[in-house]
Amino acid sequence: MPFEPGHILGDYEVLGPLGSGGIGEVYKVRHVISQRTEAMKLLRADRTGGELPQRFLREIRVLASLSHPSIARLHTAFNVDDQIAMVMEFIEGEDLHWKLHRQWPGRAVEGIEYICQVLSALEYAHARDVIHRDIKPSNIMITPERQAKLLDFGMAFKAADLSVTRPGNILGSIHYMSPEQVRGERVDARSDLYSTGVTLYEIVTGYRPFDGKTEYEVMTGHLREQAKWPGDIDPAIPYGLSTIVMKALAKNPDDRYQNASDFLAALTHISLDDAATLHTLAIQPSASSSPSDGVKPPSGSPVSKPGSVTPKSSNSALDPSILDSVSRELAAFIGPIAKVVVKRAAGRCSSVDELYSAVATEIASDKDRSSFMASKKRRV
Repeated sequence: MPFEPGHILGDYEVLGPLGSGGIGEVYKVRHVISQRTEAMKLLRADRTGGELPQRFLREIRVLASLSHPSIARLHTAFNVDDQIAMVMEFIEGEDLHWKLHRQWPGRAVEGIEYICQVLSALEYAHARDVIHRDIKPSNIMITPERQAKLLDFGMAFKAADLSVTRPGNILGSIHYMSPEQVRGERVDARSDLYSTGVTLYEIVTGYRPFDGKTEYEVMTGHLREQAKWPGDIDPAIPYGLSTIVMKALAKNPDDRYQNASDFLAALTHISLDDAATLHTLAIQPSASSSPSDGVKPPSGSPVSKPGSVTPKSSNSALDPSILDSVSRELAAFIGPIAKVVVKRAAGRCSSVDELYSAVATEIASDKDRSSFMASKKRRV
């Protein structure tokens, strides 16, 4: 049965439910000693049989091997009431699915930035042999500072683990599956890139590339149909962006981007003229919706009430040369996502000291964080 507010689980007090899905229940909790608010995920009491406990344990171990600013962090895991609890960072904000289904000024420009952050997270995960297998808007949280956080590694696996996927098993979210997922084949990193391409297509056009009245129609679309050219949906969509999206949606994995870094580089190098055009796009809220993608927060997502926050301004009074310098210093510790992190943090910082302190929180290691802060001392 669900836990009520005030219930104690280990060292955590339940504050309230955050969501429930096919296998898991997620609660907003507070550590009774540190008073830090976190998100706790547990297997549903009626789903503790079969292979699900092993899948849940695999999710914990996969997340424990990852540390990236655009991946929701695992804090700890422990046994409680004869089951395993997963404790993760609590993320204020709303998921991308909610944003896509309401009016969203600046949708194309912001949306591409979020996809770039997701690709940075996938570049990191894929380099560590982790395949996500369920990239979709409802698994991408957007914080008030406009940072994307990739969630729900419940179907993720290490590519070297041959025991995970049995031929013929279809796993994933039907509208965002790659053709190889639809066929029940074992997938690699390029499957995640296809799903990311579907999400990008929906961002810039307002439609999913393949839809239908039945799951069979959607699956057939992924396997046999050509997605409509984005520029035919809206002639204002730049040709270069349409080309990038369609390459990500290639049926044959060999015809797609072969890795997340190539996909990210293509989006990063959209021409200045195209970037200016993106600001003028007036995209209506996504017309497509289905019960599977929901009208409630997704399973396993550490979220606050959708729509309860307003993104803060990204305008900055700091000199652009300072931002570039801090981005380069931060990149040594967290990779190419540093530029986005610094840009977002600059909007709420009025001094270099504040900026360093704000972005340093994205560095997982205390030792690395200290080294980064030491570079500030050299600057000032």
